[in-house]
Amino acid sequence: MTRVEESLPAESGTAVARPSWPPERWDLRSVGARDVVEGWQEMMLRSYVPFDARPAPRPDEAFEASVSRLMLGEVSLVDYACGRGCGRRGRREIAATPRDLVGILAMRSGSLGLTLNGQSMVLAAGNVVVWDGAHEGTFEALGPIAKRTLIVPRERLRAAFPRLDSVIGRVLPADNGALRLLFDYLDTVVDCGPALDPAARAAAGDAAVELARVALGAGVPEQTQRLRDTLVVQVRRYVDAHLGEFELDPRQIADAHAVSVRTLHGAFEETGESVSALIRRRRLERCWADLASGRKESVTDVALRWGFRETSHFSRVFRTHYGCSPRDLRDAV
Repeated sequence: MTRVEESLPAESGTAVARPSWPPERWDLRSVGARDVVEGWQEMMLRSYVPFDARPAPRPDEAFEASVSRLMLGEVSLVDYACGRGCGRRGRREIAATPRDLVGILAMRSGSLGLTLNGQSMVLAAGNVVVWDGAHEGTFEALGPIAKRTLIVPRERLRAAFPRLDSVIGRVLPADNGALRLLFDYLDTVVDCGPALDPAARAAAGDAAVELARVALGAGVPEQTQRLRDTLVVQVRRYVDAHLGEFELDPRQIADAHAVSVRTLHGAFEETGESVSALIRRRRLERCWADLASGRKESVTDVALRWGFRETSHFSRVFRTHYGCSPRDLRDAV
């Protein structure tokens, strides 16, 4: 990757070269590509993530694109402008990305159509959306656009904001004060960037991640919480209806509700009980009720009816939970 160099006078009076201060900048002419298509794709590869991108200017338009990237430690801040065009990020482009990245994208001007997580949306100036580079998606610049994106390694942002999945692919409210604070701060970082040394830029990146954590938390719509609560209620009903199935586990439950296992676990974070713990508790409660009913059934029959494969395992779990063996309970009735 070539950076512009500037000549500085040396003490001897000869000129020496040193890399220019950030940010790095590219346009269609500086990347050394054979044509506009290759140049645009190369710009994205260097500064963003790989895309199969195609310019689509009108007959009376010339396609232009430019990008600058300011590295803030392992975080990057990318300013991007381009004309009409579209692109797709599929399995090949995802496989060509060396690290899983998440972007917090703020539209500055123009209109941008996106497909993220199977959802289509159109962003206007002031809108903010969070994308995950590990997911397939498409974009279409509906005219000249300008946008700014804070790009963070996914594991770094998830460590700061465990509910990251709840905002991926969502257009966040423009009146979110915490988001405005984040991007006002990033404006300041861009202005000060040329004067910052590497340590200061890394510290600025740390501060940006912390502000992003607060902004994303404030940006989780109230509707998201309602959807999470609804999912918990639906899952509890589903568990009660399928306790006798040996295969009942978080994967089966997530598939039945068309959500990821991560989303399922995230919905139960605030309940204080994991999905697996819920299944075990409800099975034990059903077994207790049957054993205490006075019906003379074997412990094995009761355990198998409610999804326990092995009687010995069931007996250990039952004793740990209730303080007595299942046989003792049945015989005491």
